[in-house]
Amino acid sequence: MFEAIVESLPELRKLEATVADLERQHGEASARVQSLVRKAGQAREHDLNAEAAALNAGRKPPQPTEPRLAEQLADAGRSGEVLERRLRLAEGDRARYLSENHAEILALLSAAHDAQGERVAAAATEALEALLAYHKAEDDARNLQRLHPAPALENTGGPESVSIVFGNLTTNNAGGPNRGALEGTLRQLISMGEGTIIEAVEEGEDSDAA
Repeated sequence: MFEAIVESLPELRKLEATVADLERQHGEASARVQSLVRKAGQAREHDLNAEAAALNAGRKPPQPTEPRLAEQLADAGRSGEVLERRLRLAEGDRARYLSENHAEILALLSAAHDAQGERVAAAATEALEALLAYHKAEDDARNLQRLHPAPALENTGGPESVSIVFGNLTTNNAGGPNRGALEGTLRQLISMGEGTIIEAVEEGEDSDAA
């Protein structure tokens, strides 16, 4: 969300871009220094071995390669230190801007937060409407079964298996969702915005399902 706020403030957007670019350059400079450190160490070993072999063979030692790499390493290290200082200065400029414009940025964040809350509330309202319709279908089926039960069939078959549920039978231990918890969660999400309040279906209310 803060990224969207940055895009609406040109000066802050420029400061953020400068910091990001310097962070990238500093990372690349650090990687180059590490690479040159490794290469310089390898070159030193190679130069010493080559010089020792040449002297033992009575030859003139070859030109060492380490000094050139050591010079490159010194230059890379200095460039890295300069980039680090530039990065700290840019971060200071950004921090100063955020401090001086604290109230404006906070107001923009608050507005964005409210707008996002409206989106959440709208989605939750739609979901709650569907959930209540789902529960209404269950209630209508239950009322139909209670008010107008199907005729009992004559039992001509053998005994059927019986499932035993220990304790109270609830939607939780029967494997179904907790109706109140689902509705409560959605209503809490709806309260994040100005969404329309949906009235709950009264429990036990008979439906004319016949």
